[in-house]
Amino acid sequence: MLTVLLTGFLTTMALVVAIGPQSAFLLRQGLRRDRVLLAIACCLAGDLLLIALGTAGVGVILDHAPWLLEVLRWFGVAYLLWFAARSFRSAWEHRRGMRGNFDGESSTPVTETLQVVMTSSDSPEPGHGSTALAQQVQVTKVSKISTVATTALTLSILNPHAWVDCLVLLGTMANSFGEMKWIFAAGAVVACVVWHAVVGGGGSALASLLNKPRTWVVIDAAVGFIMLGVATLLALNGL
Repeated sequence: MLTVLLTGFLTTMALVVAIGPQSAFLLRQGLRRDRVLLAIACCLAGDLLLIALGTAGVGVILDHAPWLLEVLRWFGVAYLLWFAARSFRSAWEHRRGMRGNFDGESSTPVTETLQVVMTSSDSPEPGHGSTALAQQVQVTKVSKISTVATTALTLSILNPHAWVDCLVLLGTMANSFGEMKWIFAAGAVVACVVWHAVVGGGGSALASLLNKPRTWVVIDAAVGFIMLGVATLLALNGL
């Protein structure tokens, strides 16, 4: 049983340890310290769904419906090109010294300083009125929950490469172990948890060092090129 579990873990690690669309998104959220746990949870949920479907044998359907992969392929190309365009725009806005925009939210955490007036009536001397105290409070903006969840799930579930890797490759390998196929699947899930935690958590740990306008120009541009590269490979070579 342990051998099967380890096989599932190592096989999945070999597939996911790469800076693809999903990993690039998680790294970006980590560096922003922007709903990192939510992003990791949604990416993991998408992976769990595909691994479960592949282990259950759903991947066999793709062998009898090649048109479905073609539809998914071109949808993936369109989505990745859109994602790349958003990243390049964000990089350009940072270069111009502006706050970038990503899915309607800021590319880096935007901190606003608000002045709050507090009233104190605890005067030690009778006859004295209340005293107004001005205090500055910093409020950090973060992305909407729906924005982070939708992006993470889309990059996980509707990624054509993920369908091939999880439904076909991992699904076929899992079913080769017969009754122990779910043990293999458990190893695959552990690998996904480890990788997502490393990417998202690592980004958060490095945020204080890398969260600078110049760094974000490089990061957003790199994410854009990754998305563009994957989209080009999908369009030219298929799945």
